[in-house]
Amino acid sequence: MLTSEEKKVYFDRYWQNQRPEKTDSRSLERSEYVWQMMNRTEGSLLDVGCGRGVILGYFAAHGFDVTGIDISPDSVRAAEKKGYKAAIVDLETDNIAGSFDVIICLEVLQQVYDPVSVLKKLADALADDGEMIISLPNEFHIVSRLKLMLGRSHLGHFDHSHIRLFSPPRNRELFEKAGLKISGKAHISIVPPGWRFLSRLFRHLASAFPSFFALSSVYKVERI
Repeated sequence: MLTSEEKKVYFDRYWQNQRPEKTDSRSLERSEYVWQMMNRTEGSLLDVGCGRGVILGYFAAHGFDVTGIDISPDSVRAAEKKGYKAAIVDLETDNIAGSFDVIICLEVLQQVYDPVSVLKKLADALADDGEMIISLPNEFHIVSRLKLMLGRSHLGHFDHSHIRLFSPPRNRELFEKAGLKISGKAHISIVPPGWRFLSRLFRHLASAFPSFFALSSVYKVERI
C-alpha cells in the first residue's frame, strides 16, 4: 500500500497524463446525470476527487456552494486557481471536515484500497437530509471483455490506477456492505456523447444491459 505522500506524487502524474478534451467531456456528462438525480437546487456540495475542478464549475454555475477534495496537490491548486475551495485529502487516512448537503464521488472508489470504509466516511460527512451520489466504472463492458480475450486489456497494467474492479452487480454488493441502499441509478454508455445516432442507440442499450454496454453507472444512495 502506498503512503499518502507516494499517492500524492502518483496522482499528480496521473492528472498530468490525462487529456482534458477526453476527461472533461465525460466529467460533464456525469455531472448532467447527477444533476438530473438531485432534488436540491442549492446548498453546500462536496466533490470527492475533484481533479482540476471541472465538476466544481458545473455545480457552482447551478448555484451550489462547492468544495473539492483530492489527493493530488497539483489538482487542488488548479481548482483553487479557478476560485473554488479545495483541500488535499487522503480518503483512507484523513478525516473529512464539515457537513454537506450534497456529496458526490464520481469515478474515485476504484482508486482506493478500502472503498467500503471510504463510503462510510462520506456518509458520516453528509447532512441529515443530505444527498449522496456515487459513480463507478464498469470494468467488464463488452469492449473490455473483447480486449481481455485478445490479451490487450488494460486491467492490471502497471500504469492503470484502478485498484478495485467494479461492475453493476458488484456495485450493489459494495453499497450493502457500506450500509447504503440505492434510491436511483443511471447507466452511461460506452459510446461518447458526441457520436449522435450511436450515442442515442447505445444509451438505450446501456440502460437495458448495463453489464455489457455501460462505461460507468451513477447511483443515488442513502443510509439503510
